[in-house]
Amino acid sequence: MHEIEVVGAAIIEGNKVLATQRSEIMKLPLKWEFPGGKIQKGETHEEALIRELREELGIDISVGNFIAKGSSVVDDRLINLYVYSAKILKGTPQAREHARIVWMDIEEIMKLDWAEADLPACKQLLKISCR
Repeated sequence: MHEIEVVGAAIIEGNKVLATQRSEIMKLPLKWEFPGGKIQKGETHEEALIRELREELGIDISVGNFIAKGSSVVDDRLINLYVYSAKILKGTPQAREHARIVWMDIEEIMKLDWAEADLPACKQLLKISCR
């Protein structure tokens, strides 16, 4: 089985986190996820996140702490997702590739239909927000 390393950003502002909904033509159509993407050869997790969010959402970010790792199998590929907290430095998020983007109260994130690999980060965010 082929393994793919991907990164995602939990962009947090106050008690809200940015969630992105996959488009109808993407794999796992209309599932919710933290924005991000594949790590290219020679890139660090942080470099990949900065590049991906500039491409996907048109924003510049700073990458914070590691939140959680999740995995899932999609089309005979093992997807390993590493989610980090992030803050927006410049720009307003735009749905360039996704069907929708929403700012969601962290306490309400489990109301969305998340991609399997994103669930560990959702659960960790809920634990952190309850402190």
